[in-house]
Amino acid sequence: MKLLPAALGLVLVLLLVLNPNGVEARPAPTDGHQKKQSSNTFFVFGDDFADNGNLPLTDPVTEMSRQWAYPYGSGYVDADGFPRPNTPSGRFSNYKIQSDFIATMLGLEEAPPPHARTAEKTCDPSGMTFACGGAGVFDSISNDVPTLANQVQTFKKMVKDGTITENQLGRSVALVAFSGNDYASTGVIGLSNPNDINAYIGKVTKEIAANVEQLQKIGVKKVLVNNLHPIGCTPSQTRNNNYTTCDIFGNLGASIHNSNLKQVMEVKKNVHIVDLYTAFTNIVDHASGKGSELSKQFKRKMSPCCESLDSKGYCGQQGESPSELLYNVCDKSNKFFYWDDMHPTHAGWEAVMKQLEKPLRGFIDQD
Repeated sequence: MKLLPAALGLVLVLLLVLNPNGVEARPAPTDGHQKKQSSNTFFVFGDDFADNGNLPLTDPVTEMSRQWAYPYGSGYVDADGFPRPNTPSGRFSNYKIQSDFIATMLGLEEAPPPHARTAEKTCDPSGMTFACGGAGVFDSISNDVPTLANQVQTFKKMVKDGTITENQLGRSVALVAFSGNDYASTGVIGLSNPNDINAYIGKVTKEIAANVEQLQKIGVKKVLVNNLHPIGCTPSQTRNNNYTTCDIFGNLGASIHNSNLKQVMEVKKNVHIVDLYTAFTNIVDHASGKGSELSKQFKRKMSPCCESLDSKGYCGQQGESPSELLYNVCDKSNKFFYWDDMHPTHAGWEAVMKQLEKPLRGFIDQD
């Protein structure tokens, strides 16, 4: 899930940063929460940073379905404020994720329901989530996981057949949230020339821009687009140094992606880049006890709350029997920024979105 530096000698290091084992998804609240009335509708596209239930539950639980099993959702709080510690909801976290916090800014209770768990020919008044764990702009984890273009095409069909109404489009805000799965693909690993890898990054960002343009042509009024977080600071990349320092090549790659994304987006109207890179860096790229007040609340900034026993394993992994747990879970998730190898905790996302709330609200509220 990482990017490349601009020198041949760094390519192999970078390709390690692009380790496919880092791909994940996330959990938060769904059933039982009463929807608020809102003047906005919300449509969510992307990967596991925004999936709230589109990947299916499987038996037995696998790496791609762990978001439906404990300990995911272990920080869930019901609509009346009571903890429900074993309520996984298809999100890759212990409770809420980014799209839930943005939904709150839009006057909604939580992110709109997932497409896969919505009855055919229907759309919730709050909107719909098309994002799917493991998805990429071009390359997804499997053929069953829709790329960005596939997600946008499904949305387009629902607009065309009237399932999504003109009234909903007239009040619409979209989020495009991709966290780097394209850079963990075999297509990138097969590249050996830094110029080729840079060209691939440009191809990815141009495809994001093309799909944003498509959303606007369909009728979406405002579009939020995530830039890449500092992927070199994720637990999957810091585990080898005992979660002490970020991988500079991973962060350099994210910076290259973000620079390209800014160039292709700055000419577009009614599009706002959500600066995850800065918001994450303000928290995780500081020594313990240093940084902003938001950063100081996390005693563990690069180590995961839920850690697999095997470096190639995953949070929630079980052995041959359900009682054999191949992971450890922290006692105080609010002191950890990361929930698992790639995804923030509820507290982590809350701290990130608190930094971004003012510019987001300014963009959403502007005429």
